Amino acid sequence: MFSTRFGPGAAPAPDRRPSRRRVLRGAAALGALTAAGGTLAGCTGTNANAAARTNPGYYPDSYEKLVDASRRERKLLIYSNTSQTAWQPIFDAFTDHYPWLSDLRATNLGSSAVYERYYSEAATGGSSADLLVSNGGPLWADYATRKIASDYRSPESDHLPDWAEMLPGVWVFSTDPVVVLYNRKTLDESQYPKGLVSLAGIAEAKPSRFRGKFGVYDPTNAFGYSSNQGYTASVPDGWETFGRVLPFARADHSSGTLVEKVVSGEYDASFNLSGGVAIPAAEGSGGLLGWSYCAEGTVVVPRAASVVKTAPHANAARLFVDFLLSAEGQAAVAKGGLTPFREDVEQNDTDSLQDIRRKVGDDLVHLYHYTEVPEDTQDKYVERWEKAMG
Repeated sequence: MFSTRFGPGAAPAPDRRPSRRRVLRGAAALGALTAAGGTLAGCTGTNANAAARTNPGYYPDSYEKLVDASRRERKLLIYSNTSQTAWQPIFDAFTDHYPWLSDLRATNLGSSAVYERYYSEAATGGSSADLLVSNGGPLWADYATRKIASDYRSPESDHLPDWAEMLPGVWVFSTDPVVVLYNRKTLDESQYPKGLVSLAGIAEAKPSRFRGKFGVYDPTNAFGYSSNQGYTASVPDGWETFGRVLPFARADHSSGTLVEKVVSGEYDASFNLSGGVAIPAAEGSGGLLGWSYCAEGTVVVPRAASVVKTAPHANAARLFVDFLLSAEGQAAVAKGGLTPFREDVEQNDTDSLQDIRRKVGDDLVHLYHYTEVPEDTQDKYVERWEKAMG
């Protein structure tokens, strides 16, 4: 079984070569943290009898029973590693659709802590969480083996790709590309990278200039493993490219740290970042930052939600998952800077999965699937990765 010993998303590595023992010890400790970073959307005094917006015609008549049951619940708590900026447009649109569901809260924890916090609470008498949300691919596979997910089939199922329910009860709602983020002031325009092959060529042209000037997500982190392993498993000559670019990189375990070091100029670029973090950062930087897909092959790491069996507000949680998967909800997902994948979504806020495929090439976009990663497989991968770093 896959171990949840991937390091927490919030702990930066101070040195160039990460110590696996130090990194891998951190998940359980962070999982015991209080639910910091909660957010509240709307007011909590909305009338439970307020009218809801009309749902799509393909929803069954019995769905109204679910809607009515949610009126008695009126709130929702999500254990999440997703930013408040990404959540707010979704919360606003959901509350507009269901006005009585206005007390919506989400944590902003590391990917491991999303699961560890819930497991710890459930083992000691119960948890107040209704849903888990994360892009920590292998950790979803471990979650699935525990049979914690609520048995629920969304009425949106028939309007989604087969992989939307990637594991039983685990629903993909965002397909975020793995991208390169770079500083447009410290690099010449001719050096703006178009992927990892491009980045390697830039560094090899001036090795002393770029030694230690790139940041990369460490593969001992759950998302870092997904983005790194997704690249080496799917992109031709992936390990060869890593062998060229990793010697110029330093490893970190936090998207925030990787972004901040590019902003400060400590790094000229960071790679293997989620587009859900990097693209909004670049577009809000006033021109300081740029970003790119990987021209040689772009990995897409899904972000998913799951209603837990112990959810105190199970009806509201199911409405929320259905909303995330709906065309209306996918438009709100895009407004928060995440990547919608439904073909019938009307939005101009960010590239959809279809846009990415058109820009990069359909055969060059690789969807990462959640799978179990045994500890020895992880160890061997990290050892090879560290060897490539030099």
